[in-house]
Amino acid sequence: MPLPLFHDLLGLGLAAAAFFLFLSLSLAMEAGYLVGRRRAPSDANKGEGASDVSTVTAGMLGLLAFTLSLSIGFAQNRYEVRRSLVLSEANAIGTAWLRTKLIDGYEGPLMAAKIEDYAKARFAFTIAESNADVAPLVARTDALQGEIWGSAQAVAHRAPNAVTTALVNALNDMFDASTSQRFAYQSNVPEELMLALYLGALLTIGALGYQFGLSGKRRLVLTSLLLLMWSGGMMLIVDLSEPRIGHIRVDSQPLAWTIQGFGQK
Repeated sequence: MPLPLFHDLLGLGLAAAAFFLFLSLSLAMEAGYLVGRRRAPSDANKGEGASDVSTVTAGMLGLLAFTLSLSIGFAQNRYEVRRSLVLSEANAIGTAWLRTKLIDGYEGPLMAAKIEDYAKARFAFTIAESNADVAPLVARTDALQGEIWGSAQAVAHRAPNAVTTALVNALNDMFDASTSQRFAYQSNVPEELMLALYLGALLTIGALGYQFGLSGKRRLVLTSLLLLMWSGGMMLIVDLSEPRIGHIRVDSQPLAWTIQGFGQK
């Protein structure tokens, strides 16, 4: 959600954000109900007016459901990209580490040790709990890339052959994977779409409350369940979109397997 208040609530956790969503939707429902009660038509025209409002409300609910499904699609796509990039990066790191074993001289073991440190930094980046923890890990990644590339340059200048070329290509792939992963972690559902979903939910729930106001029946149990479902669906989008806040996290196991494999080869 692009609202500053909502971003502040996300810093407190998903529970605070979910409460904000449920409360705002409940207020929209209550406001619509009160307006509906004030504008309730006479008994002679009540059936015709309620039918018109019901038709419009059904259309709004359908459009809101479409927006919700579209937002979930965006969020799920970004989650799957982050998930696949973790595996790609783990494979790239493992390949580069193996190719250092083909290098003669002290540079091979030196690069291998640096790549092991690099893998641990990338693992820490993947499991970081908040965005505040990311900056030092990015700096550590950049520093290790510079050190590894410096050793690779020395090897390439001393012995320009197919082995060093393969090593350089593997290192390029490893560095590119970190950039792709960093970008994927910063790519969330477009704020414009989230704003449209939130405002659409407020208007639609308000219209539903207005319809109930015309009939004079609150339907507390059913409306509470509906608001819980809509709040839950919107929080699912937020959870998928924000990789370091919620409970849906990208599995870092491929990087953990790569690190474990360093001591077995």
